[in-house]
Amino acid sequence: MKYKKLGKLPLETIEFFKRELLTRKIDSNYQWIQFDKQLNDEFAKIFCNTELKIQYDASKNRLVQKAFYSSPGHGFRIHKDGIYCRSALNIAISCNDTDWVRWYDDDVINSLNNNVTVTTNPDYGYSRNCNVLEYENITYIEELHNEVGDVYTLDVDTFHSFKCIGTEPRIVIQTKFHSYPTFETITESLSKHSFCNFVSC
Repeated sequence: MKYKKLGKLPLETIEFFKRELLTRKIDSNYQWIQFDKQLNDEFAKIFCNTELKIQYDASKNRLVQKAFYSSPGHGFRIHKDGIYCRSALNIAISCNDTDWVRWYDDDVINSLNNNVTVTTNPDYGYSRNCNVLEYENITYIEELHNEVGDVYTLDVDTFHSFKCIGTEPRIVIQTKFHSYPTFETITESLSKHSFCNFVSC
């Protein structure tokens, strides 16, 4: 299992983050929206897990929290997050039931005869990217579909991709945790009551 749905946040919380994130969006079909202090503080009001510490990037003086914005028809190619990252907490702020996240077997990706390269961006950080841009028809091992409000953990140390397929944009908040915990570790910790007004699965 490469993901675990934990439950849902209330609609008013989701609507708040959607409204605030859209005010920070630029005119782009795909964008990382970095959290600022206001968004970090609002997240802290609803997040009450004491076992996990949100990762802090000292070089950029910020917590590692952001939102992915994808317009319909857009997403991100096959990759593994960062260099050392193994897991993440995601919250679906806006999505379609046809949007997907897919995970792939290493042997399948390595058989494509395309080098996997480590890339870096001064704003976004590192990513281990597969140099295949047309990724929709590549055989995958697992697929995730979300509903608005879903809170879920996911494995980001296995090759994966995502795409927005529908009429609404895909907006997903992502949080990374200190010391690069495993998917199993954050899933176990976050399966406990970690959010205010959280509705468990």
